[in-house]
Amino acid sequence: MLNNKLREVRIEVGMSVSELARRAKITRQTITNIELRGQEPTGFVLLSISAALKRDPREIFFVKTVKHVEQADQQPA
Repeated sequence: MLNNKLREVRIEVGMSVSELARRAKITRQTITNIELRGQEPTGFVLLSISAALKRDPREIFFVKTVKHVEQADQQPA
């Protein structure tokens, strides 16, 4: 599952949803669905958004991983 920082990056760049949609040649609804509803973008949409924001896709979209660390049983000294 992809997580994203699309809204944060878009605001940081100073771009409205409408402007991003125009530059990426996708609908405003698609951007809103990705930002607010967690919709996973297709590869084409992911690359279009990244190009419009002039950012590496990995800065915007990422896989959230949880690292499991096992602790060794510790015996009191």
